[in-house]
Amino acid sequence: MRLFDVILFVLIFVTFIIGIDQAIVVGIAESYWIFMFSLALLFLYGYRKGQRQSREKEELKKASKKHKKKKRKHG
Repeated sequence: MRLFDVILFVLIFVTFIIGIDQAIVVGIAESYWIFMFSLALLFLYGYRKGQRQSREKEELKKASKKHKKKKRKHG
């Protein structure tokens, strides 16, 4: 996991906790924007995670194909 992803995950957690605190203190209607911001960050995190996983999968496929080609030449 990259540093930005760790920071993003911590920020999601912190904004959600702040939203809960503000919902208790001033009400859910006044703290709604904090929850939406936390949710937007969560979507961003999920998107980045999916992109990273698909990139790793493609790299693994390429490495596998190269290994098979080398094996055929020597085999």
